[in-house]
Amino acid sequence: MRKYVVIFCSVLLVAMVFFPGCTTQDTGQPVTTPAPQAVNNPPVTTPAPWVENVQLPVATPTPLVVYVTVTVPVPAQTMVTGPVPSHTSGATVCRGSEQTAAGISITGNVYGYASVPDAGIDEIRFTIGLDPCSPALDLTQLQIVFSTPDAPAVPLRQGTRTSAGIFTTKIGTAKITVQNPGDEVEIAFFVTPVPASTRMNIELKLPSGATVPFTTTAPARITAKNILS
Repeated sequence: MRKYVVIFCSVLLVAMVFFPGCTTQDTGQPVTTPAPQAVNNPPVTTPAPWVENVQLPVATPTPLVVYVTVTVPVPAQTMVTGPVPSHTSGATVCRGSEQTAAGISITGNVYGYASVPDAGIDEIRFTIGLDPCSPALDLTQLQIVFSTPDAPAVPLRQGTRTSAGIFTTKIGTAKITVQNPGDEVEIAFFVTPVPASTRMNIELKLPSGATVPFTTTAPARITAKNILS
């Protein structure tokens, strides 16, 4: 009995396998391939790219310049009104009244020379200067008067050779007869020997009539060349 059951199941299985195929062929209809079903897939969103921490150069800010105004009190200045002297380049401006003044002065030291020191001073030398505002001086019209307490006054006039009554006028070694403003002229003349510690009076008489006097004294000890005080 069991044998017949196995055979029946085998036949039934074969029939189930071949029966659908036979049925399809008998209908004579073409096999229709089912249309593909559209699948509504949701859109895929691409994730945003990852932004790395990038350090960008930062521009240096422009420095701000601030101007501060400071008010400093300035003391009031007193304006003095007065005559303003006029100036010319390198020239001295003189007024008429100044041009008539004596304008002569002794410049430097007065020297006394002694040919024989024990006998005393026998020659006098000094230099005169002329003021810039004075007119030129005619030395031939200049007179000198020399005196001491123990001797009478001796007048001297300008000449070319030194003597007891004549004085010479030189600039350096050149003999001159006219002195211009700014010139320094050496005057030299002989005198009767003057003992030590003796006071001497000298007067310069200008052509204008003005007189320039001065006094000097022989030193207590006389040498060949002496500075008279």
